[in-house]
Amino acid sequence: MALLLMPRAIAQRGEFYYQLSAMIRAGLPLIGALQTLEKSPPSAAYRRPIARILAELKGRKTFVEALDAVGDWLPVFDKALLDAGERSGRLDECFRLLAGYYDERAKLAREIIGQLVYPVIIVHLAILVFPPSLIKEAFWDGAWGAFIASKVFGYGLLYGGGLALVLGGTSGVPAWRATLEQILRMVPVLGRARENLALSRLTSALEALFSAGTGVVDAWELAARSSGSPALEREVMRWRPQIELEQKTPAEILADKSIFPAMFTSLYRTGEVSGQLDETLKRLHEYHRTEGHRQMQMFTKGLTIGIILIIMIAIGMQVVMFWVNYFNNIGTLLSQ
Repeated sequence: MALLLMPRAIAQRGEFYYQLSAMIRAGLPLIGALQTLEKSPPSAAYRRPIARILAELKGRKTFVEALDAVGDWLPVFDKALLDAGERSGRLDECFRLLAGYYDERAKLAREIIGQLVYPVIIVHLAILVFPPSLIKEAFWDGAWGAFIASKVFGYGLLYGGGLALVLGGTSGVPAWRATLEQILRMVPVLGRARENLALSRLTSALEALFSAGTGVVDAWELAARSSGSPALEREVMRWRPQIELEQKTPAEILADKSIFPAMFTSLYRTGEVSGQLDETLKRLHEYHRTEGHRQMQMFTKGLTIGIILIIMIAIGMQVVMFWVNYFNNIGTLLSQ
């Protein structure tokens, strides 16, 4: 699923899985549950894919085969989890896990957008007001052309930069996504917040995949893809030979990798040795989610304060320059 999806779309995906889970737990067969959802889906855009899935199921295809026929409507992570659930007879449990997973992602997306609203408003106002000389010229001298051109250029840069960040984060070009991640990692607080949020998504996906019975290697690879971090994905994709040929466990591999925090490695190893990996992953997910949220709040607050300080300094400079010019003009008049 593209990371460009807004919170509402992510929440609709969670609602889709929740309704399927609830109906199957109530004893309704999968085809009957999908037929019910086709009549009243979470979004009108779901009707066509559901109809295609139903047609494939009636043609004696498996559920995952039916999903493949729809194309890229569902991400690889969802299909892998549902495949494991279908083979193990725990499809309803997989629907429940996916519902929780997407509800969590929608909540996170809403919180991040909410935290960024105020700084974005401040930036818009700053672009509108500065430089003040253009406002004076527009209202007193009628120079509206220069004023409008300046604002179009300023807002164009703002929206262009925002669009580049969004498209860079959702781009299918690994090199561009990796470069963007490296750049954002150097931003104080924000870089660490993104790392924690990526680890939060990774642990959440791992817990869901392990609960569905997915193999260790496949689970780690799928979870790394769903983390949204090219660096984590690139690292985990190198593990398969070590696990399958050298018979190493993920905990043993983690011990040699600096890309994962020491606490993550320590807790994962403890969970693997004690046989309580599910509980450990839930604990890690909650920790990294909380830390990521806290650091995002710190970053947005710092960004807001920084923007306000810049605006105050700019206003102060304008006031000082006004009085300097005023007294210079008086001195010039008196000397004549």
